[in-house]
Amino acid sequence: MDDISAERTEQIRNLALQGATDRDICEFLGMDEMEFVEKFCEILIPARAQRRISLRKKQTAAAIEGNASILMLLGKHELGQTSTSARADNPWPEPQLDPKVG
Repeated sequence: MDDISAERTEQIRNLALQGATDRDICEFLGMDEMEFVEKFCEILIPARAQRRISLRKKQTAAAIEGNASILMLLGKHELGQTSTSARADNPWPEPQLDPKVG
């Protein structure tokens, strides 16, 4: 990535943080998508991880402040909770959840 300006790199990082897809960024920059992913994956991966973390942080804050729909969403996705009551004769096992460290 030596031939890519710091300004262009920061522009791509900001677009990824804002939620732009690879295709969106490529069309904006006038680049081929395969070449783009090859050149910029080391920028895109951490930028998109940062975006997901930021979104989860904001969702959690909204849930803690009493947003019931966000509480339900996080319960379903992170805790495997459903809107039906658990029954002893339920043939389906508890969901395997992704472990979260920290």
